[in-house]
Amino acid sequence: MQFKTALLSLTTLLLATGTMAAAVPEAGQGVSARATLIAPDPTSACNCPKNCSHHAGSSCKFYRNGNVITGVCNDVGGHLICQD
Repeated sequence: MQFKTALLSLTTLLLATGTMAAAVPEAGQGVSARATLIAPDPTSACNCPKNCSHHAGSSCKFYRNGNVITGVCNDVGGHLICQD
């Protein structure tokens, strides 16, 4: 009886370890650190929470149709928007 319990525990441990290891992306397949610095849209590129220090005239970057657009923050109707 104890042998079956030990075998079951060992099997469970091995399966759980394999599952946890599979959740980690392999080297070179993750998102690069620089890619996370580019905003998903023109409004987020110049405003909080990630870009609270931006002001009119600050440089900015955002994604549009899969391309990285570089622009400048402009005050449009009281809101900063990144425009190329």
